Amino acid sequence: MSKRPGPSWIVWLAASATLLLVSVTGLSRSIEAEAPEAALRLNPLNTDARVAWLVAELNASQPSSSLEQQRELTRTGLAFSPADARLHSLAAELERRAGNGDEAERLFLQANRISHTEILALQHLIAAAIERGDYASAVERLDLLLRRWPDRLNVVMPVLPALLSQEDAYQTILAAMKAGAPWRWGLVSGLTRQPEGLDFAYRVLMDLAATPEPPTRNEISAAVRAFMSAKRYDEGYRLFRFTVPEEERHLSGFVHNSVFQADALDAPPFSWQRRNTRAAEIRFSADPSSHGAAVRFLDAPAKDLVLNQSLVLPQGKYRLFAEADASGLRAPRTLFWRVRCAENGKELARLRIPEGSYKERELELTFDTGPCALQRIELATDVIAESWQNRYSGNVRFHFVRIERAEPHATDG
Repeated sequence: MSKRPGPSWIVWLAASATLLLVSVTGLSRSIEAEAPEAALRLNPLNTDARVAWLVAELNASQPSSSLEQQRELTRTGLAFSPADARLHSLAAELERRAGNGDEAERLFLQANRISHTEILALQHLIAAAIERGDYASAVERLDLLLRRWPDRLNVVMPVLPALLSQEDAYQTILAAMKAGAPWRWGLVSGLTRQPEGLDFAYRVLMDLAATPEPPTRNEISAAVRAFMSAKRYDEGYRLFRFTVPEEERHLSGFVHNSVFQADALDAPPFSWQRRNTRAAEIRFSADPSSHGAAVRFLDAPAKDLVLNQSLVLPQGKYRLFAEADASGLRAPRTLFWRVRCAENGKELARLRIPEGSYKERELELTFDTGPCALQRIELATDVIAESWQNRYSGNVRFHFVRIERAEPHATDG
């Protein structure tokens, strides 16, 4: 007669089974992100693995399972986890792909009721609201999505131009941006990265310019760079000019900040770009009573000087002016301010800076832009090779560098 297991054996078996279950569960959790299908086989109750595997299948160009297998896997998951909003959203997406629009809509709404921040449901409901003209609902859900998932702006970018083209929706989004919505920078940045979004970025930033929350330097710079890349120079320049902070409007002109004020707006390329090199140190004065750009040469070949900005001068004749002090300036291969066409490199003007020592030397010349849409003004030399025979030394300080129209009574210095 066989012996029945005693209590100690039962306890041991139960403990072993529990330990095995815990081990399998732990292993499943540890690989659910990298190998969700294997994790799900180890533990069919691992909802995170199920969701990860389904998402991978939906995003795959050649999924390893059929649509019906994916639907069955989702239904099984819902039986185990009926309150998981992600599974409802995945089920909705699968029904949509199967052509069951009404059922998909019901499931997306159910997912949204379970969790107002479920991302797949929010994306669908935003697009659906835009499609049926319910822009208030679309903007409300967009705001919710971007507050909860600020790094997921890219998933709604494709629908934003359609949304912003509706005046009510545009004004609602603009109001949220004026109120300091945390997704404001992301939206502006995202619009500048798509050609159809540039016009909206322009309008948004221009509208924000007249509010207590004007565009930031980052927002302006991102939009200006995008317009420059698209070769829409006039719009990029107008955006820069009309979003300059009110306290800096007096610095505007064909050359922005022509007096080299140290704390002025830095929004490339229409503001001064400067950098110290091994040939020269460049410093803008922080003293309001003595603005200027001080250049100290370091007794080295001055092949590359970095003091420049881009210009958008309408075709015509102009005067280039500069006022400078110098102390022991030695420039063996000349030193000059140059205006050239940014697109073809053609030199339009060269204003030579004399060597030696002097005070308040006024320099000027007249030039014609010709058919050139974008120009660049820069401090430069004729040094081509870094020969130590062409060492630059001494100091020069520019009180201002400005450009005016050559025609009388038409100045915009």
